[in-house]
Amino acid sequence: MLTSSKATVKGPAVNPAGFCFLWLYANIIGMRGHKILILGVGNALKQDDGLGPALIGKLKAVSGKQKAELIDAGTAPENFTGKIKQIAPEKLVIIDAINFGGEPGSIKTFKAKDIAVQSLSTHNVSLKTFVNYLKTDLPDMVVEIIGVQPKQTGFGEGLSPEVKKGVEKLCMSLA
Repeated sequence: MLTSSKATVKGPAVNPAGFCFLWLYANIIGMRGHKILILGVGNALKQDDGLGPALIGKLKAVSGKQKAELIDAGTAPENFTGKIKQIAPEKLVIIDAINFGGEPGSIKTFKAKDIAVQSLSTHNVSLKTFVNYLKTDLPDMVVEIIGVQPKQTGFGEGLSPEVKKGVEKLCMSLA
């Protein structure tokens, strides 16, 4: 189990070149006809921590019909629980910067059960608590977390080149 600035997670890191885009196809794009919600989480004023909102912005800018509902939750995903419950997605995909010990820009997927209840996070409520709360009203909702390894999370705007590449790969896969 690895401890991070965003969450505690289990499992090996995966670099961007080795990321399995078949997973995305089978689990997100392959769910056509199902309600999917992609939730970007992070602080755009803390460099790479802002990758979740940056990805949502890129996905919204892509022309054509979206394959999923998109929400930029910023640093307070708990403020969107009512909207998420109203949408009632069959699958919730959370995109966030997660320090899982990989190379900057590497991408890894997690199940909600892999995230610790208490974590050092920039968010007011841990992702585990957030997901558990949503599951009280949406018990059948499948939750996946896509983490991108940050390079820098100090105060400042903009993503590092490595994380920007990871976001671009996710954008191409999810658009």
